[in-house]
Amino acid sequence: MSRPGDPLRARTGAFVGLAFLLSALLAGCSAGGPSASPSPASDQPSAASPSPTPEVTASPTTSPDLASPSPSPRPFAIIAATSCNPSLVPYALPVPSSVPAVSSRFVLQVPVLMYHRIVPLSEAGDSLSGLVVPPATFDAQLSTLEAAGWHTITASALADDLEKGTKPAPKTFVITIDDGWSDGYTYALPILRDHGFVATYYVIAGRINWVNFLSVDQLNGLIAAGNEVGVHTMDHVGLAGLTDARLAYEIDGAAATIASATGRWPETLAYPFGDFDTRAEAAVQACTGLKMAFLEGDGTYETWPTRFAAPRVHVYPSTTAATLLSWVEHPWLPVFATPTPSAHPSTAPSVHPSSTPSTPSAPSTPSAPSTPPAHPSTAPTPHPSAASS
Repeated sequence: MSRPGDPLRARTGAFVGLAFLLSALLAGCSAGGPSASPSPASDQPSAASPSPTPEVTASPTTSPDLASPSPSPRPFAIIAATSCNPSLVPYALPVPSSVPAVSSRFVLQVPVLMYHRIVPLSEAGDSLSGLVVPPATFDAQLSTLEAAGWHTITASALADDLEKGTKPAPKTFVITIDDGWSDGYTYALPILRDHGFVATYYVIAGRINWVNFLSVDQLNGLIAAGNEVGVHTMDHVGLAGLTDARLAYEIDGAAATIASATGRWPETLAYPFGDFDTRAEAAVQACTGLKMAFLEGDGTYETWPTRFAAPRVHVYPSTTAATLLSWVEHPWLPVFATPTPSAHPSTAPSVHPSSTPSTPSAPSTPSAPSTPPAHPSTAPTPHPSAASS
């Protein structure tokens, strides 16, 4: 038999169960709804903040690590150009155009030294010994020049001074290192930096990134350290007698290739073996941005009209530091001659070495080079090494 209160208890239990069910549903909706404070991290890409992409820039790294230079983000390619039009390498900095403000009578006498390899002879392979200056010898030479108060500028800075008619500070000289061997970075650069010096590296453009030659990253490390990278042709050939097409390849192509590697167009060139003629000189001058070119020859003499045939002096491994200092301080003497008491800067010629000095009497040591640098178009003089220069 049933009890009278049982139906009420059943209805009450049903209402309680329904209340619990509604509470659970409300709690679930609250947990799954949108939040007023979303998580800062989102799986959805933001249209306003795209992912960063590498940027191609023309500025080299500013703090090179000598052991491992920073990789360059620039594309690099050998460019067989037929002109030095900056549009060929659009990301490279062009050489600023300017109007020369210099008289043809303006003369500079800044010594320009020529080196090739700075490396122990045991590591020089089959390079000619006359081109290999051991690091200790190089360091001793620079130590002596620094102690005597000498300091360096690059060849492009010399060209700028010449263009503006500005005399650089006294005791200024230029160091050039030819061919683009990698020891110019591994051995020469630390020594240059120890003395606060800079150099102009004349690079064979077609050998960039070759084994034992400078890489793109090393070239940019040199520039970041204040050095200059210049043109030494594409294939390291003498320029005299070449066809117009080959001249364009060797000069313009090399300049464009260096611009591709460094992000800036070069400003100076060195003739391999000092070999050039009037057509080659004109082709160099026609390359937009090139302001000066160097060969080999005794003495120091730079003018704006002769800027594409400026002399340099070859420094040999046998050149002592004292002999080198003597010459840079008496540059009107024959190369590495020993000065005498009668040879004094007051007797130095202020005209081209091919002209007769206007001194009252000739000193016992010649006051000008015994013979002017021969123009290769009339009397080509081969480099001491027929293999590399």
